[in-house]
Amino acid sequence: MEQILIVEDDNIDRKLLETYVNGMGYEVVSTHNGREAWELLNINGNTPQIAIIDWLMPEMDGITLCHKIREKAHSNYIY
Repeated sequence: MEQILIVEDDNIDRKLLETYVNGMGYEVVSTHNGREAWELLNINGNTPQIAIIDWLMPEMDGITLCHKIREKAHSNYIY
């Protein structure tokens, strides 16, 4: 099953996205901020195909997370 990463600090928005994406048949992995997502990407062996990332978040914002993802060599490209 294809995996989608959701990175959203707002609980309501995150739950709505999880429900919507899960209903489309995707496996959903979600985190509360960019730092948690970055740790997940470095630990988890399954790289998601798509990441839905909030722009403004505490600890690490979305643009910083995107830059870090691009700097790291992943076996699969993350959109």
